[in-house]
Amino acid sequence: MSPLPYVRAHAVVLAVLLLASGVLGASLLALLCALAAATAAALLNLRYRHDVKVTQASIPPHREKLDDVVANDAMAALGPATLLVAASWAAGIGPDGDAAATARIAVGFLAIAAATIYLSSLVDWYVILPRVSGQLGPRPCRDRDPQFPFPHSWKEVTRWWYIHRIVATLAFRFLLAAAIAAVLGQFIGAGEQAKILAGLVLGIFATYVSTLSSAVFQGAQPKLLVGETVIVTPRPRRQWWPPFTKVYPPALAGRQYVIDVSVEGIHMTAAAPRELPDPPGPRFVCEADRLALVNHDSARLSPREFSGCADRCSGINWYCIDNPRCFEAK
Repeated sequence: MSPLPYVRAHAVVLAVLLLASGVLGASLLALLCALAAATAAALLNLRYRHDVKVTQASIPPHREKLDDVVANDAMAALGPATLLVAASWAAGIGPDGDAAATARIAVGFLAIAAATIYLSSLVDWYVILPRVSGQLGPRPCRDRDPQFPFPHSWKEVTRWWYIHRIVATLAFRFLLAAAIAAVLGQFIGAGEQAKILAGLVLGIFATYVSTLSSAVFQGAQPKLLVGETVIVTPRPRRQWWPPFTKVYPPALAGRQYVIDVSVEGIHMTAAAPRELPDPPGPRFVCEADRLALVNHDSARLSPREFSGCADRCSGINWYCIDNPRCFEAK
């Protein structure tokens, strides 16, 4: 997750929704969201500083500059928003009427979703990336038995990478569906309680029919870990919806190195070219192939680990702290 523009955009959107909630009369909800987000941001920052100190790691200039961006954006977005929402709550500001109630419900749902997504981005920045990049010492392409503060292993890093993104995705889908349902309820003349109930029902349905089940299974027990080398053998699966045809996953030749994971899939790239004395292509691998999580059974662990970074940097890990562009948006 890149601070510029993604984490900054998440902070700005959250601040706007908090202010909108305050203006519409949901000041208490907005105030609680703002305080929770600010507290979590501060604690994650402290946790990151603690990890750096414990592992005696250094903070290179390209990371240090972005650390300041993330911390300053949190203060600039959440500080004024918290004060203004608190003032709105004390003044009892809020319009009356059915339309205002609907807007209050919808914007409140969206504010909670925005806070969850923002905090997920901060977990990426302060917990996941310092480990995956090798900033704290061990690197996934070189050391398969790291000694980290929790999450202390590549299995735990991979698991928590899934978990926080699953939570953010669930919150976004559920609360967005709930907000849409509340707005639709206004058009059909439903009462405030009916709008909330309809929103929750639609949110549950939107979450249930999503493709998150595979990500949940991986979060509970990840099969493919960051930094592992795997072999992908395409195994067709049959769709559970009409016309029930077979779907074939992509065929990825040779051993594949797992770069990162997400709810959308597992990103990997060919390992053999980066084990050559003079690897081809750009210095660091930017583009990667993606294996959808529903096709994770097509991959099995290779008996041979990646050796390209044993005594040098092969550039297979875009997030490597030695890459001055590792935190840029791809």
